[in-house]
Amino acid sequence: MNTKALLYYIGAFIFAGLSVLTFLQLHDSKYQLEAGTFIIISAVIYYGMVTLFFKGSRKTFFLANAFLAVLALAGIFFNSLLFGGH
Repeated sequence: MNTKALLYYIGAFIFAGLSVLTFLQLHDSKYQLEAGTFIIISAVIYYGMVTLFFKGSRKTFFLANAFLAVLALAGIFFNSLLFGGH
């Protein structure tokens, strides 16, 4: 088995497990939908990054990683502005 297939299987196992846990632990459909949307978006980003790593150039992969890192940091510091605070 090659590394790319292994990463795809690991991702499928992780995101399937998260989906099962979401529907077992959350009973309100609003929260299930919110968590499910997050899991789907995360899975798309994960599989996109794995594909980009193996098919794209290193520069593109590192630029995408840097963009996601900046977006994550911005989300941390501007969370209260984006989603409201106490």
